[in-house]
Amino acid sequence: MALASSGKASIRKRKLPAEQVVWLVIALSLYRHQSMPEVVAHLDLVLPDEVNPDIAKSALTQARQRLGQAPLAQLFAMSATCWDERHQVGRGWRGLARYAVDGSTLRVADSVENRAHFGAQAYASGAVASYPQLRLLTLTALATHLVA
Repeated sequence: MALASSGKASIRKRKLPAEQVVWLVIALSLYRHQSMPEVVAHLDLVLPDEVNPDIAKSALTQARQRLGQAPLAQLFAMSATCWDERHQVGRGWRGLARYAVDGSTLRVADSVENRAHFGAQAYASGAVASYPQLRLLTLTALATHLVA
């Protein structure tokens, strides 16, 4: 539906149609540590072709460029309707919304600017950590698992 409304639905018979490219883009956000060809192979996104079963890396990039951002923005808008307050009835506690707080520490690139802005972990021995550290807190809505 998002592809049709954005005018990006595949008309030609392709080894990697637009519907599969949407799945690829979503999967790339989940499997960030893997390359595009690895994700395609893992999820078996390429349609079967007896003559040439493989797909070129450049074809993956071209497919993403051909898709563009409009179908993904449309898909986000469609799914976001499930997150609004009207759909959260009965998910609170005694009339209150439920949230969770969580924290984490991330290492950032070691540069003069990052070290000046974020600092670094100092140990009791006086040694300083190799990388500057970013400390963060998130407030997450328990009903939707969205960061508030």
